[in-house]
Amino acid sequence: MKIQSKLAALTTGFTVLAMAVFGLSPVFADSPGQLLSGSNFYVVKNITQSGSYGASASAACNEEVQYSIDLHNGAFGGLTSLVVNATLPSGAASTSTATATPAEGASAGASGSVTVNGVSNGNLVYENGTTTLYNGSGAVIRTLPDTITTSGVNVGNLAGSTVEFVNFKAKVSCPAPVTPAKPIVTPAAVTKSTALPNTGPGDVAELFVGASGLGAVGHYVVNRRRRN
Repeated sequence: MKIQSKLAALTTGFTVLAMAVFGLSPVFADSPGQLLSGSNFYVVKNITQSGSYGASASAACNEEVQYSIDLHNGAFGGLTSLVVNATLPSGAASTSTATATPAEGASAGASGSVTVNGVSNGNLVYENGTTTLYNGSGAVIRTLPDTITTSGVNVGNLAGSTVEFVNFKAKVSCPAPVTPAKPIVTPAAVTKSTALPNTGPGDVAELFVGASGLGAVGHYVVNRRRRN
């Protein structure tokens, strides 16, 4: 028994020594999971313009952008019930933040932010049905609910030393341009002037003269007949 105990102790000591030489932890199997933060955790690109992922992108009205969240568990231990959440700002406040928090606590999670420029006159609107979970090779694992910008999405467990991605899309929605209303032109009222007969003294005299002349002619005709 003493020989067996010595052999076991020797074996354990050799194992620990070998792991120390190669930089390994003798308790790696029990180390908790840990998401890696950094510049690659949260990135964005303009897919309308076939852009590349980065910390920022530019987008105009009706263009589409895609956000990507890198879930990289850099430790040996796994993470459980990993919830991913993102914000979509509106107007000039174009910075979006993302967090990934496992059931093990925020200290094991990660967070980051990205910026989309050029949408001061519009809003970034989430596109339903676009939140998708991918594995490290880029293959689709499954489509996630449309709650990433509200209550978040639960992607489930993430094994140690494993990489997965959550992607979703948004579109720049701008208000329709306002066309100035054309002024309503009301035709000016046309006033027809009716010329009133001139009833001045001159006209009265002319009428009197005319009537007198007719009377004289009639008197002459009557007298002539009488003579005949």
